[in-house]
Amino acid sequence: MLFNNLHKERPFELFHDYYARAEEHGDKFAEAGCISSVDQANQPHSRFVNFKYFFEDNLIFFSNYESHKAQQFEANNKVSVNFWWPNLEVQVRIEGIISKCEEKFSDEHFQGREPGKNIAAIISEQSKEIESYELLKDKYQAMKEKVENGEYTESRPEKWGGYQIKVNFFEFWEANDDRLNYRECYSRDGDSWSKFFLQS
Repeated sequence: MLFNNLHKERPFELFHDYYARAEEHGDKFAEAGCISSVDQANQPHSRFVNFKYFFEDNLIFFSNYESHKAQQFEANNKVSVNFWWPNLEVQVRIEGIISKCEEKFSDEHFQGREPGKNIAAIISEQSKEIESYELLKDKYQAMKEKVENGEYTESRPEKWGGYQIKVNFFEFWEANDDRLNYRECYSRDGDSWSKFFLQS
């Protein structure tokens, strides 16, 4: 995850410090967070995504705009994210409001990605049923050959791009051998943040 113009308030600095420690301690998937959303029937859904940026006060990841989770974001723009770094025994819980990133930003990120990942984004009809995984691999290979032969120029499909979560809540949880787990929280109140603690 890349950090850019991160806000100077304590919770953002604390998240950055924990994240750096997680990477230093060998957490291979430190940037992976479990994001939860709610659909129109009030059914919650959770899945892991790779967060690529923390820009100012926005957590950013990229995905298909026609997926199930995209539909859920449209129905309810309030989401939560959970990071778990086992080598630190630290959990960070985040809440915020989700929206799409500017198209220019998504274009720039798409052009900077590895070619294979772009091909997957181009052919993706994420969340739609498919008869077999083999059909998906064949579809990928066919598009890969078109790109390699110059028959198709890689460009960001309109159905794919960035999502940004404007963070309004943090909870930093640390495990304790005596079960007296440490819970330090921050909640946004306008332009300021309030700090408080929760019992384990």
